[in-house]
Amino acid sequence: MNQRLTPQAAIPIPATASLYASAEQIAERLMRALGGQLCFLSLVGNAGEIPRFTVSVGQAEYAATHAKELSPLLRKVRGRTQPVQTALGNQPALVLPLLAADRPIGAAVVVFTNPAQWDLDQAQAIAELAAGALEAARQIAVVQVQAEEVAERARLREIQLSRNLLRGVIDSIPMGLALMDADGTVLAANRALSDRFGLDPAALVGLHYSAAIGVWTASPAGQTFDYGVATKLRQSLLNPDGGPTLMEISSFPLLDPDDRPRQVVEVWEDITERVSLQTQLVRAEKLAAIGQLAASIAHEVGNPLQAIQGFLQLFLEQCEQGTPNRNFLELAEGEIERIVRVIARLRDLYRPRADVAAAIDMNELVDNVLLLTSKQMERHQVLVRRRLAADLPPMTCVADQIKQVLLNLVLNAIEAMKDGGVLSVTTVLQGGENQPRMIDVLVGDTGVGIAPEPLQRIFDGLHTTKELGMGLGLYTSKAIVERHMGRLRVESTVGEGTTFTISLPLES
Repeated sequence: MNQRLTPQAAIPIPATASLYASAEQIAERLMRALGGQLCFLSLVGNAGEIPRFTVSVGQAEYAATHAKELSPLLRKVRGRTQPVQTALGNQPALVLPLLAADRPIGAAVVVFTNPAQWDLDQAQAIAELAAGALEAARQIAVVQVQAEEVAERARLREIQLSRNLLRGVIDSIPMGLALMDADGTVLAANRALSDRFGLDPAALVGLHYSAAIGVWTASPAGQTFDYGVATKLRQSLLNPDGGPTLMEISSFPLLDPDDRPRQVVEVWEDITERVSLQTQLVRAEKLAAIGQLAASIAHEVGNPLQAIQGFLQLFLEQCEQGTPNRNFLELAEGEIERIVRVIARLRDLYRPRADVAAAIDMNELVDNVLLLTSKQMERHQVLVRRRLAADLPPMTCVADQIKQVLLNLVLNAIEAMKDGGVLSVTTVLQGGENQPRMIDVLVGDTGVGIAPEPLQRIFDGLHTTKELGMGLGLYTSKAIVERHMGRLRVESTVGEGTTFTISLPLES
């Protein structure tokens, strides 16, 4: 009776070894039960196929000689349920279909020395027992495969979770990381590094270092491969927003058993803020030292100034009001008084003190500064252009400090126009109604101008472009304006001139 073959999954490769051992034992028992000399046992891999998974027991030499004749014999029981009498070589044989629950799972070929040895009914019964044992072995093998697959999936899932965790940790590091081989190919990169170059981490992997990051031969990683030691360098780059960034790039070798770099990790760290803080710390220490020096100088210079001030006051007392040039003596006395206060402020660099604010006329303060500097402007052939706002209201400030700021800006402007030029001083009232009222004082010149790079550091302490300067003038001026809750700004064009703007609130 022909049987319709139902779909049957192939035996997975990992189960072949255990199934092969079970099939070999079943084939030997089947051969002995039937009294045969040789037994081939084949299993069906897929539904409708000729059995291919084959083991043999018995006469090994005869089996090897006639193995090629096995396939035609197996075809004879395809779709059958009863044994088929045939021959293998010159010896009689029985081909037994192996059925499990009326489903073909394979076939057995038993070779005899004498045809009278077999009993077809007995052979079919034995074949059924062998098929049941073989099906049980198959099911065990399938369960083993499924268990191995479950374990493998669990292992792969754990590996994937570990990779995801490691990737998350690496991507959360703010420093850029890259792994390179000896050829300069990027093997791995984190998010911080890929974002700096506008790429996805996956897109960066596989690229050559020179194609995406920089010059390979000059890189720390390339030098580590050449010399076998960790390397570090600093490099200035531009941020995606166009701002400057100082990067510290370090490389660390991953050594092979011979202590040679097999791969190299390169670390990119943004040290812009750290270097800036270190620079500010050094500058603060220098300013503290200057403060101590200023306090010492103030003490030494203060005594002679008191004598000069006393002589001037005595001389003024002896001069009548109509004495020629008396006004210059009075101006000199006022300036010596201001020098005394300036020296006191030098001492305040080391030991700050509080000043008293009072109402002043800003236009009058500007006129006094221009009068004090008139001789310098005359020597340098500098013309003054005043644009002072009329009816400017009084403002509250420490007059000497604001005068010091204006005097510093005017003298700087004169020095910038060594071959002559125009000094413009403007006062403007800003704000009103819902806006706070401010007085702006603009001091401009037509001098050489300031280049963009030093312009960014112009208010830093101890930074100066003058041969005899100390770098404290603009630093102190900015500090004074900010103590008055104001702002000091600068605009400059090389070859055209510079303009400083002081913005001060009316009520300080």
